Amino acid sequence: MKAGCIRVIGAVIVMAAALFVLSAGGLPGAAALAATPTPDRLATPVMPESPGQVDIGRNLYYYHCMPCHGDRGQGLTDEWREAWVHDHQNCWGRGCHSGRSDEEGFFLPRYVPPVNGTSQALKLFRTAEDLFDFMQRTQPPQRPGALSEADYWALAAFLLDENGRLSPGAQVGPGAAGRAALPIGVTLGLLLTMLLVLWVGRRRKEQAAS
Repeated sequence: MKAGCIRVIGAVIVMAAALFVLSAGGLPGAAALAATPTPDRLATPVMPESPGQVDIGRNLYYYHCMPCHGDRGQGLTDEWREAWVHDHQNCWGRGCHSGRSDEEGFFLPRYVPPVNGTSQALKLFRTAEDLFDFMQRTQPPQRPGALSEADYWALAAFLLDENGRLSPGAQVGPGAAGRAALPIGVTLGLLLTMLLVLWVGRRRKEQAAS
């Protein structure tokens, strides 16, 4: 009889513990798993209430650049194309960009370069002005120059910021509060050159005085 009572009491304790765990939000780690859903890589970026130039550029990139250059600026990789629905994965097939007569029909090269994430990204553009001029002349490929100047400057600011070439809070373009920073290698090279010039000049003065 005592053993039966002990079993009953044990069962009651187990049930009470289970109810407590469920009322507290489930098993340990369940809440964490539920709070980390797979992100939607094609989701529209959320604009802050008071967007800055970089925020505006990020939004423009989503609509005008991301389909070809990737959600992380990685370029038109196979992995990125697979993120789209099946009938949008072959960018060179009929019904996508090839074989169409509307504004979405344009020549698309097999290789679309990355604009972020590698040491080679944007290396051809020494300044924000260089990047602005190139995009205004060539982008988007189906209608180059279609965006406003402010939009092209915002895109330049966003891309430079993504590559670590824009000081926090800085802007680019006419009347901007800050300019795009040069790559660290170029900056160090210029600094070393200036120090070398100063050292040579000092040595010459010392030799002349002696």
